[in-house]
Amino acid sequence: MFGKIFSGIFGGLIIAIIGSLLVVLATASNRENDGSTGTIVFFVMWAIGLTIALTASRAGKGWRRLLIIAGLLAFAMPLSSLIFASNEVINAANEGGDYAGAAATGAAIGGGLVTAISGFLGFFLGVIFLVIGLLVGRDQKVIIVKETSNEN
Repeated sequence: MFGKIFSGIFGGLIIAIIGSLLVVLATASNRENDGSTGTIVFFVMWAIGLTIALTASRAGKGWRRLLIIAGLLAFAMPLSSLIFASNEVINAANEGGDYAGAAATGAAIGGGLVTAISGFLGFFLGVIFLVIGLLVGRDQKVIIVKETSNEN
């Protein structure tokens, strides 16, 4: 039971950090956002991670599920940064003025860089979490040897 609680706390913390990063990055271009959404998502994702670990049959299975979820969330990092970049380009173009085109171009270049960096980081984090998650908590192979008798 202690192992499941431990995996829920620390594995859920990994999921909560990545999940709140995704939400904060996707909603960062909203000027009216007060930032409380990321905090709420952090604690909700942590509770979900704790629940996933506690419902697992063993602590290893809990770690397996949590690390696979963390890997999938890491693969979603470029999508959330792409949402941020596209919203910034739209905001820069809608502001108007003499240099609206230049502002939109600069936002597109900066957003492209943010998306590329988060894609690179998300890919490697996703691969690391998935490989570890697929190797942890597997069921042991059971080898059955049948003994044959040669009675002549």
